[in-house]
Amino acid sequence: MFKKLLASLGVGGAQVDTQLDNPQLRPGELLTGRVLVKGGKADQDIEQIDLLLMTEAEYESGDHEDRVAQPLGAVRVAERFTIRAGEERQLPFRLQLPAETPINALSHYGRPLPVWIHTDLAIDIAPDASDRDLLEVHPTPQVATLLQAFEQLGWGLYSTDVEVGTARVGNVATTLGCYQEMELRPRGGHSRLQEIELTFIPAGDGVHVLIEADARFGGDFYLALTMGPGFAAQDWAAELRTRLAL
Repeated sequence: MFKKLLASLGVGGAQVDTQLDNPQLRPGELLTGRVLVKGGKADQDIEQIDLLLMTEAEYESGDHEDRVAQPLGAVRVAERFTIRAGEERQLPFRLQLPAETPINALSHYGRPLPVWIHTDLAIDIAPDASDRDLLEVHPTPQVATLLQAFEQLGWGLYSTDVEVGTARVGNVATTLGCYQEMELRPRGGHSRLQEIELTFIPAGDGVHVLIEADARFGGDFYLALTMGPGFAAQDWAAELRTRLAL
């Protein structure tokens, strides 16, 4: 179904629909699909069509936080062309998700984290229009493995969000202008730590993990882990129990 009216010229204008082949995928994987453009009752010039990968991010403004639409990547689908009256075009696209794309296919108590494709159009003598298609971004093996290890130790995912800014582990830093934080809390609430926040930073053939531990009676601290190519063979529950004294 065509979802957005591109422009109204006389009695009818062109329409667009972005169709995704694989809206369920992981960071770093390739998203494919097509943009369908259907001409209306008059010829229409379209300057360009871009697809933008977007999420919602929080940033501090004074003494409160605001949420903004944060771009993560983009692909040009078409340069300037004219869609004739009644004409239909299919414009295929390929967009590789960045390795740092926020993961939202997770069960938790916080608000949903949207990740979507925004269809951006430049249209001659007409206002811009948009088309929004949600993605379901699943955990990478490293993320799934570490979250499972925390589960074994009695810690569950409570919420996750995206912060505007840069996260660092040593000389490794995020590159998208934002980073995801996953907040974990102990089952039962009797731990000396009241919450743990995780940030995953892919780099090369490994993933660096920044851990921020919030102690119940002060003494907060940071810890960094590296999950290399052989991460699957490691006992991460034992590693976390030792490093965090869980």
